[in-house]
Amino acid sequence: MKILLAYKSGRPGAGDYFARMMPVGLGWINATLRAERFDSRLANLSGLPWNKCEALLRRERPDLIGVTLYTFNRHQGLRLARLARKVNPGCVVIVGGPHATHTAASILTSYPDVTAVGIGEGEITMLEAARAIETGRPLSSVPGLMVRGADAKPVLTAARGTVADLDSLPYPGPHYRGLHLDVESETSFVITSRGCPARCTFCNTPEFWGTRMRFRGPKHMLEEMRFLRDRVGLLYVAIRDDTFTVHKRRVIEFCERLIDSRLDLLWSCQSRVNAIDEERLTWLRRAGCDHIQYGIESGSPRLLSWLAKDISIEEIRAAAAATRRVGLTLSIYLISGIPDERAQDVAATRELLEEILPHDGLVAPLAVFPGTHLYDAMKRRGEIDDSYWVVQKQDTLYCLPGRAGAKSFARLTALCRSLARRAAYTRADLERHKTLLPDSFATWLASAQAWEEAGDPGAALAEYDEILRFSPDNVWALARIGSLLARSGDPAGAALYLRRARRIVPRSTMLKQLAARSARSA
Repeated sequence: MKILLAYKSGRPGAGDYFARMMPVGLGWINATLRAERFDSRLANLSGLPWNKCEALLRRERPDLIGVTLYTFNRHQGLRLARLARKVNPGCVVIVGGPHATHTAASILTSYPDVTAVGIGEGEITMLEAARAIETGRPLSSVPGLMVRGADAKPVLTAARGTVADLDSLPYPGPHYRGLHLDVESETSFVITSRGCPARCTFCNTPEFWGTRMRFRGPKHMLEEMRFLRDRVGLLYVAIRDDTFTVHKRRVIEFCERLIDSRLDLLWSCQSRVNAIDEERLTWLRRAGCDHIQYGIESGSPRLLSWLAKDISIEEIRAAAAATRRVGLTLSIYLISGIPDERAQDVAATRELLEEILPHDGLVAPLAVFPGTHLYDAMKRRGEIDDSYWVVQKQDTLYCLPGRAGAKSFARLTALCRSLARRAAYTRADLERHKTLLPDSFATWLASAQAWEEAGDPGAALAEYDEILRFSPDNVWALARIGSLLARSGDPAGAALYLRRARRIVPRSTMLKQLAARSARSA
């Protein structure tokens, strides 16, 4: 049996780097299927026109296709399902993902080409669905699906519990095979936990993953990091857990293992301001973390309460100050276009940001998604139902559309940009960071980079050399020295350092590119 796990981004997402990425969840499902010897492959069709999508499906002729649906790509994903049935009427089509989970009945009622909808996390459900198809059993025997009953009406099969032991699932990298994949970029997004105890009104994570958090163990996490560096060639990884730092002992043990491993990866993570402290931040920095993002959303206590963020302004201030003390890049998420935003709310957000000085901020207009409290409230008021997502062609439903929403978005975005220069670490800041963490290669890299940007390559080289003193095979230091020497007119010296780096991580595309540029400059 041939299985294809496919994704196609929505129209606006066609030019968005993150929207075009293969969903991490499909990578986990693919790994689970392949580990059980199913012929499963991934296909990222975001960059393909529809005639080429059809040609690919005719060539592949999958017996089972799984398609991920977010709200923004729902029409493209469902069109892909229809196309799969057109080229192979016997193909079983299962759609999953957040949008599919929360509008399952509407999808089955409105889209006859969809065979079933996966509810929630999909690894074991897809595995059991594949086994059922292979042995001729009906999909109604598989827990975790919504299917059509005898009267063609949508019915849920038995409930599927969440995976309690995440370490029992194979991680995506070793099984990442397929069509039109950007393997380096897509495997660099790592998930180490599931679930969220928070109940933010705009987020469907608790409904999709559950409110009880589940964690991968530090050993399992480190195995994936080692694979990504040694087998894929990655030197930078993004941990995309909603709240990576919530389990303090796990985070510290992971950082200890990563330091001891000498992988010398740089990485980033996300957290909540009430799930962090300076001890955890110090361990993150020592282990190579260079960037942390917090969902702050607003500086107005009134709006934070409306969003059910369950964080205080004092907690935001404390987390930001601790983050800056240890030298991490402070990044924040903000929400624009919140209904009933008042002048004093705008002023409170401006005042807070000018105090905490984030290095960058990502602003998102407040949108309504199925599975959120915002959406449920609209349904109770009779303002919307699931048919909206079938009839309407807009990719997103904003709470504050039109000129007012655009103005709110532009104001917050401009504020973040205006703070960038003031937020940058000064030389005094960088020296304090090195004093606090003298054995953190990431801290010294940041300081050396600042010397380069200030036009002092000699000072930068001295600091890169200091990294090699306490970490002789540090790939980042070797690469930065090689790059700096190449730009300074010393291609022979650059080649020496870059060869050393490539012997350590021979699969690194970044190092190959640096070596090629150095050779051209010789």
